[in-house]
Amino acid sequence: MPAGTTQVVRTVSSRKYCRKVWCTVTQAWERGADGGWTNRREFRSSIGVHGWGKRREGDGRSPGGTFRIKVTFTTGTANPGAMPWRQRRATSVVSSRAGATYNTWLEVPGVRSGNRPSMRSGWVLDFNNVRLRPGHGPRPVPGAGSGIFFHTSKPDHRWAPTAGCTQVGNPAQMRWLLTWLRPEAQPRVVQDR
Repeated sequence: MPAGTTQVVRTVSSRKYCRKVWCTVTQAWERGADGGWTNRREFRSSIGVHGWGKRREGDGRSPGGTFRIKVTFTTGTANPGAMPWRQRRATSVVSSRAGATYNTWLEVPGVRSGNRPSMRSGWVLDFNNVRLRPGHGPRPVPGAGSGIFFHTSKPDHRWAPTAGCTQVGNPAQMRWLLTWLRPEAQPRVVQDR
C-alpha cells in the first residue's frame, strides 16, 4: 500500500448476512491526520459464485489482493465524484475475447447491454492490466480474467453472486462510494478472505 493512501475500499468474506462463499461486506476506510484508520461505512456485498482466488477467465472467482481503481463510471453524462471517470454506454464492454483487445474497454456497435442496471455505476478494478484503449498500457495475460468491476446489482437480484466482480447491492451505497473517493487520497481496493 502506498504511504500516501488515505482511502481504502475493503471487501472481506462475512457471515453477517448469509453463509455462502460469495457473501461479503465492503467497508470504506479512511486514514486521519493522526495516522489512525476509521471505518466510515459498511455495506452488504457479494463476489464471484465460487468465492476468492481468480485464476482464469470464467472460473466464477473474484481476485484477492490490493488494486488501484482504473476508472469510475456511470451511465449519466457527468462525473458524480472527483475520480477519473468515463461514461458507460449501451455499447460499452470490456472484452473477454482472445486477441489484441482482451481485457480492454471497447465501444462495440450493435451491443446494447453495456448500460444494464447492474452496470450503471461503479469502477473498473485495475486487474490483469485492464486497458481503457486498445494497445495502450501493459498487455493483459491472455485467459487470466477480464472485466473485473465493482458495480451495483440487478433489480430483484440484489444479493446474488457475480461472475467474478464485486457487487454492492444498493445503488445509493455505490453513489456514496463514488462521491467519497478522491484521487489525492490514492485510494486502493483491498479484497481478501
